[in-house]
Amino acid sequence: MIPSLVYSLLNSSVNFDCLFQIEGAFIQGLGWAAMEELKWGDDNHKWIRPGHLFTRGPCSYKIPSVNDIPLNFKVSLLKGVPNPKAIHSSKAVGEPPFFLASSVLFAIKDAITAARAEEGHLDWFPLDNPATPERIRMACVDSITKKFASVYYRPKLSV
Repeated sequence: MIPSLVYSLLNSSVNFDCLFQIEGAFIQGLGWAAMEELKWGDDNHKWIRPGHLFTRGPCSYKIPSVNDIPLNFKVSLLKGVPNPKAIHSSKAVGEPPFFLASSVLFAIKDAITAARAEEGHLDWFPLDNPATPERIRMACVDSITKKFASVYYRPKLSV
């Protein structure tokens, strides 16, 4: 469940719209935290003109889809918490939930930490945003990834 600090609003239809805004912002943040990687033209991406951004829109990078949304995804609004300083006791709901998706990045980091601990690696490791499947796999460090990179390998950011 994702609690959101949203105060009482005008009526139930507005509340319903707010729930969708909160869900949408969280899913947008999920893409930001785990999927949407910027690819720029440089020595590592020779097929992109130098200095040009390849991933300019959803046709060139992965965005969240229906399969990426949690099955048990519940959003609720706080009741009985007035905000007398806002118009009709309202509260912005578009941007704050976007950052709730950072919980996804931290959960991924915790899962990688557990996988590394099983292999005896208890030291700190970097995990850049977005936590793409490739970055997650290489950060886990096991007998397979050790063949390709050291324990301290850090994938180069493409930004």
